[in-house]
Amino acid sequence: MSNLLNLIQNENMKIYRRPRTWIMAALLLAAVLTFGIMMRNYGGSGVDAVLFMSNASSMMFLVFIFSVVIASDIVAGEFTWGTIKLLLIRPVSRSKVLLSKYIAVLLFMLALVALLFVCSFLIGVLLFGTASSENPIVFGDILRDYGFQLIELTVNVTFAFMISTVFRSSALAISLAFVIMFASSSVMAILIGLKYGWAKYILFANTNLGLYFGGREPPIEGMTLGFSVTMLLIYYIVFLALSWYIFSKRDVAG
Repeated sequence: MSNLLNLIQNENMKIYRRPRTWIMAALLLAAVLTFGIMMRNYGGSGVDAVLFMSNASSMMFLVFIFSVVIASDIVAGEFTWGTIKLLLIRPVSRSKVLLSKYIAVLLFMLALVALLFVCSFLIGVLLFGTASSENPIVFGDILRDYGFQLIELTVNVTFAFMISTVFRSSALAISLAFVIMFASSSVMAILIGLKYGWAKYILFANTNLGLYFGGREPPIEGMTLGFSVTMLLIYYIVFLALSWYIFSKRDVAG
């Protein structure tokens, strides 16, 4: 366990000592602040900190982008810079090395989510105050929304991590992750419009668990909350298993 904790600490040091990490955090903070100023000037009345937090959760796409960049580079970057051999000569298993990298990615993702959550609250209080009788949104709604987005974010970041591990290319991992994630909604809309029942087995048909709340109908007949959770778990396990298998068997000299 101590070896794993040391590896995780080492991976976090690699992440946070690079200027790009702090640039990402600064960009996220600047985006929330800019959004708040625009909402204050053009958003009309009835806005308070809670409503602002709800709207600012749309900035989660920046968390996705920044997390994918880290996930795509954390393994592939070791091969690119030739440091993978130095990493694997340590008296620890490859499984622990890979696990430490994956945990570091998740911790970075959670740190960005926490930054977004806290900053949106503080900026909301500063710009709009804490209470408005016209705001129908409660704090519990925001927590639920963050929870659903966090599940989707975790699956997407795990996918990027798997691509990085399998193909050893940061650029390819980032490109594939962005293209697939951002094009998935359009592709799914077409498949749903064509009423293809098999489309419910595609990952991106199941990532938005919020569809099952608020009285909305599932996009494809036969889909339920339990079905989508099961599909997400299957994909998640496949992504991790493939990452582990390739990383464990790969010849680092190649």
